[in-house]
Parts: sequence; C-alpha cells; structure tokens
Amino acid sequence: MKTYRIGIVGCGGISSQRADDSTLFGSNPWSHAKAYAEIPECQVVAVSDIIKESTERFVNTWGDVWKGINTYADHREMLTQEKLDIVSVATPDDKHADILVDVANAGVKGIFCEKPLATKIQDADRMIKAIEENHVVINVDHTRRWNPIFHEARNLIRNGKIGNLHTIVATLGGPRAMMFRNGTHIVDMICFMAESMPSSVFAELEDGYSDYWEYKGDGGYDPKTEPAVSGYLRFENGVRAFYNCDKRIPAMSDWELTGSTGRIIVNDTRCELWTQSKENGLSKRLIHPPFYRYTGMECAIREIIRCIDTGEKTTSDARESIKTVEIMLGMLESQRLGNTKVKLPLERL
Repeated sequence: MKTYRIGIVGCGGISSQRADDSTLFGSNPWSHAKAYAEIPECQVVAVSDIIKESTERFVNTWGDVWKGINTYADHREMLTQEKLDIVSVATPDDKHADILVDVANAGVKGIFCEKPLATKIQDADRMIKAIEENHVVINVDHTRRWNPIFHEARNLIRNGKIGNLHTIVATLGGPRAMMFRNGTHIVDMICFMAESMPSSVFAELEDGYSDYWEYKGDGGYDPKTEPAVSGYLRFENGVRAFYNCDKRIPAMSDWELTGSTGRIIVNDTRCELWTQSKENGLSKRLIHPPFYRYTGMECAIREIIRCIDTGEKTTSDARESIKTVEIMLGMLESQRLGNTKVKLPLERL
C-alpha cells in the first residue's frame, strides 16, 4: 500500500480534536487529524505550531495512532527536515498565505487548507501563483462541498427540476454568524450552486462596524472581532443571490434556490423540492441523497490523494475558493464606499 507522509501546520482544535475511541473511526470526522486517521495510507509524521504546548498536546492526543510524531516551532524547518507529501494548513484565517506559499514551494504534492483561502486579495493571488507554478493539488476546507445533500440539490438544478435557476437566498444565524469565520461556508455554497463567476456585490455590515473595511478577526475565537453582514450578489450567468448573516436570529444555515418552475430548500440535514404544475399547483417532496461512503473532511483528503495520482481537478481548489474571498472583500469595500455596488473581480493595486 502506498503511504503519504503528512505534516500539519497549526495544532488548534480544527486540526487536532479527537473524540473518544467509540467515534474515532466513525463517519464524517471534523478535525484534520481525525480525517487523516480514517485513511490508512496517511501517516502524520510531523506537526508545527508557534505554541509549544499545542504541539505537545497534539502528540499526547494522537501518539497512539502515529508513533514518533516530530514537532516543530517553525513550519519552514519542518518542511526542510521532513519529506512530506501532503500538508494541512490549519492556522488562523489571516495566517494562511505565507505558510501556504512556503508549503507549495517546498515540493509537496498536496495541500489541505482551512477556509477561507485568504483575507486579502493580494495574498490569495500569490497563493494561487505558488500552487499553480508548483503543480500542487489543493482543497480548501469548504466542508459542505463534500456533503451529498448539497450535491443532490445541485444535481436537481442541473437536471432542470426547477427550470432555470434565478435566485439564491442564503441565511446564517446565531451568535457566531461571523463574516469570515462561518460566513465563508455560506458564501462558498452560494457559488457552488450558482456555478458562475461573481460579477458584482453590495452589502451592509451590522451596526457598530461602519469602519470595518478589512479583516480584523482573531481566528474565530471572539465573534465581536467580525461583523455579520447582509449582501446582494450578481453572477455572470444572471443568478442573483441574497445573503443574510445576522447574529440576532436563531442559529441556522440554509439556502433557498428558486427557478422558473420551482424551488429547492436545503440545509445540512434536509432537502425539499417544490415544483409547480398546472394540474396540481405547488407541491413538495423530500429529497434523499444516495449513500456516500466518504463525506466531509475525509472525502476532501481522499480527493486530494486521488487527484495527485490522476491529475483531476479537486472540488474546492484555489480558483473556486478565491470567488468567496473576492465576494467577502467586495462586501467590505462596499461598506467603505457607503454601501454601493462594487464590481468583481476586485481591482489589484
């Protein structure tokens, strides 16, 4: 069996969390380490974090699964000392860029990067440049792209079950309805369903953030460091999307996709297809996606491995992920300009 040497940069909860052994090898692991543990071909051999206690905690948590994990304070030393095949970049949102560029230039075959890809458009551009120049396979952890229910919803659209898709209404609620940390997932799924390049956006941030024109988050710890936002998007294929992100409403996330002959309402656990006919009017039925053996983060990593071997395109590559970066930064630019429409892609300075 071919094995892949894995390194992880950033040893926080998203990379290292482990449930008890009864669920360790269960379905849909949500930490990087748990996902790698599901795949026999993957051997985590090294981890890096600027906080020594974090790497020590990782080894204590996972040392029974992978023996002799090497720890580093500097990811560049890890890249030099270890012959790594795949590297996870699981640092805070605004710390991805320099690390990912270093990883891509180090000769690895694949990268699994936490979302969002970047918090500055210039960073996203140089990340893509390093990825493409080095022919590195990448998936960005927009986890719903490996959830069967969302693929089934998109297949309904592709198969004409609601006619031509015209509008998408996406909602994110709860106290952690933060623009970058959790909102990234919602915006990415809008792009996943629209299947087009975003062409313009205008937005308004929640009260108290009128001068929030660039990312000022703390990696997702304190919701106050990121605003909620309401926005309107237009795509090149004519699809229009409304994005409602509000910390004051109940915790929720869902998408309403409306076409010329019906609509789909989908979230993490439920998909409803509403269709209209002259005979019966508007009728609803539940859609049950087929069984998939692998989902979520494990599926994302397995896809990286497959695409390393086949040269295929991944589901959440850097070119797909930069759409979300463009939209979110376009929302901030709209706020800066007095909530006016901003054309996409953004101008590069």
